[in-house]
Amino acid sequence: MEKGLECSFYCNSKDIGRGRKIGFCNLDGDRTICSGDLNGCEKPSISVKSQNEQTGNENNRRKHPRFYLDLPLEYRGTNTPNVHGAIVVNASESGLLVQSIKELPIGGKLNIAVLFPKEYELANIEILAEIVWKDIHWKENWEGFQFGLKFLQISEEDYRKLKQLLNEEHGL
Repeated sequence: MEKGLECSFYCNSKDIGRGRKIGFCNLDGDRTICSGDLNGCEKPSISVKSQNEQTGNENNRRKHPRFYLDLPLEYRGTNTPNVHGAIVVNASESGLLVQSIKELPIGGKLNIAVLFPKEYELANIEILAEIVWKDIHWKENWEGFQFGLKFLQISEEDYRKLKQLLNEEHGL
């Protein structure tokens, strides 16, 4: 059987479909029941535009295009000493989409370090960011949260590293 094109906006849920790989689509905030297969998507034109992260479209409200990444992230609240881990799902020059098992409040400020390989070393980018939105996120055998982070402060050097990372990862 041919595997369908899997949608990155698909969120599996234990409560729906009783193990039949049915869940929600988080594409436009309208939590439509979804199988995760782009071939059967009820919103194919929106999905293709969003997955390709097209720029230059007047309907695109983002200032900077987003690029899919899969990088570890360490964070701590600005008033707490404890460090926690998360995963960067996508990034732009002005913010990140991250997944974490820990629930955090909207408006919270985080000191974050995005870790990435640089030649034979591990490098990082340090950023002060604010949580601008959050959502519960389900994925196969994982339940946690997705957070939209907006950059509040980033050094010129780290901003240069971020732009270089985005360009290298996506051949720009």
